[in-house]
Amino acid sequence: MAHNERYTLVYRHVGREYLLSFIVAFMFFFFIFFINQILLIAQRILLKNVNFLAVFQLVLLSIPQFLLYTFPFSSLTASSMVIGDLSGSNEILALRSSGVAMKRIFIPIILLSILFSLATFLTADKALPWSTRQYKELYTTLMRDLPTLELTSNATNTIGDRVMVNKEVTGSIVEDIVLFDLAKGKNSQVLSSPRGEVTLVDLQNFIYRLDLDSPLIFSSDQANISSWTLSQAKEAQFYLNFSGQIASLASALPSQLSIAELGERIDKYRSSYEEDLHIYGAKMEAMQEERNRLASNGDQEETARVEEQIVQFRKEKPINFYYQYYRAELHKKFALSAACFMLIFMTFSLSFFRVKHGRLIGFGLSMLVAVTYWYMLFFAQMQIFSVSFNPAFLIWAPNMILFSLGLLLMLLTRRL
Repeated sequence: MAHNERYTLVYRHVGREYLLSFIVAFMFFFFIFFINQILLIAQRILLKNVNFLAVFQLVLLSIPQFLLYTFPFSSLTASSMVIGDLSGSNEILALRSSGVAMKRIFIPIILLSILFSLATFLTADKALPWSTRQYKELYTTLMRDLPTLELTSNATNTIGDRVMVNKEVTGSIVEDIVLFDLAKGKNSQVLSSPRGEVTLVDLQNFIYRLDLDSPLIFSSDQANISSWTLSQAKEAQFYLNFSGQIASLASALPSQLSIAELGERIDKYRSSYEEDLHIYGAKMEAMQEERNRLASNGDQEETARVEEQIVQFRKEKPINFYYQYYRAELHKKFALSAACFMLIFMTFSLSFFRVKHGRLIGFGLSMLVAVTYWYMLFFAQMQIFSVSFNPAFLIWAPNMILFSLGLLLMLLTRRL
């Protein structure tokens, strides 16, 4: 009974310290690494005089995309700080002297890290897709007042292929408009109007109609500078496309889709990829048949030439950009979730050392590992479009490398 109580005390102590360190690390990563991006989102909206409640809702809906990295790095940092502190204060030495195995110290950290892995997975698969849809819906609602929000008085606005210079803006009414058409074509136009009104016509694509009063239109021929036309009308209509001014966060990226949604898109692009592979295989087979025919005829020069073409063609195996992209994002959800558990093994080797300021040393080690992991994952993502094999190997490589390195370091330091 006393034996079990001793382990219970160890589990409670280590688990409590790990949770407290996790909270501190979580706040650190959240506010230091991600708050700047949140503030940028808020700034875009605040400049449009949107009410504070809407801004607060947008900020809250943006949080899940930052948690995907916050959970793994916080789990790593908490483990490193706890083990460093226990080692630095000789608590690990005291526990080992009392007959407590090292695995007993690691068990609460491992179990809690698995819970954080589950939390990361639920964030990636459930919370992030849901918040993205809610964010887009709220942002779309705010963009209903786009002319008031985007068009400011005494300003110049680039809208697609047109540049509009205006004076006072009151609601949807714009005064003293000069509109330059920059579309590449034979003719160029400059339009002026004393007054115009902007009306929403397509909310989904953010296309607006500009109704102009008494417009004056100047047209010139770029091929013949002496040829020009000046005309006036009672009224005119222009269509303005504001879709390019919508923040990118309002659109769902592959990383913001659920696993089910990613699976649907993967199935869609798999068929296209298989068709490319079929065409590739047919061409390869035809080239090999040509090589064999030339070889049987004894034409060595032509055979060597075709053989070189075959070697080069093998290096040009088709790669479907979207098929690779969506598969990589699918595996990244699992890899980031597993990182909460796998990265902590890099910290276990600290338990075999007696270091001063163990918590600070542990924090520094975790920063080094976190930065290394982030760069490795970033590099892996950049390489997925240059290889034809499954991108899962690249996405999981940082996890497996650091996990294996952690186990190796733990075995080596244990023998010291």
